[in-house]
Amino acid sequence: MTKPTKVRPTVERIKTVANFLPDLEAIGPGHLARTIRTPEGDIVLGCVEYHPAVHKFEKACYENGFIQTFDWSAWAPTARRFMRNPELIASARLSTCIKLITAHIRCERLCDGHLQEVFSSGHISAILRRLLQLAERSSG
Repeated sequence: MTKPTKVRPTVERIKTVANFLPDLEAIGPGHLARTIRTPEGDIVLGCVEYHPAVHKFEKACYENGFIQTFDWSAWAPTARRFMRNPELIASARLSTCIKLITAHIRCERLCDGHLQEVFSSGHISAILRRLLQLAERSSG
């Protein structure tokens, strides 16, 4: 699935995406993606092979309204601010979490390995933790 849906994230949809947290953390940075090498040992650029759980996470993001149409490349400076200051995610609104996920998944299409970077740094985990908090507040 490569097109954003018009689905609005409900508490259940938020939980569906956020509940990937334990699976994605269990993979660990070293097993999140596999770098492709030639028989001579050279790394093939632009060719990252992700763990199946990452593909399931991406699919769930599309299906549950977490990939939305907006000018994510123009919003990139804001995304970088959240990446540099992880404490900002602790108070992020749902719309900001959605924009961050959209920007990261869309960026991967242009820059192989971007998702590996944001998963390995803990940035995606922080977003998913925040989504769990938001879902708990909304349902409680």
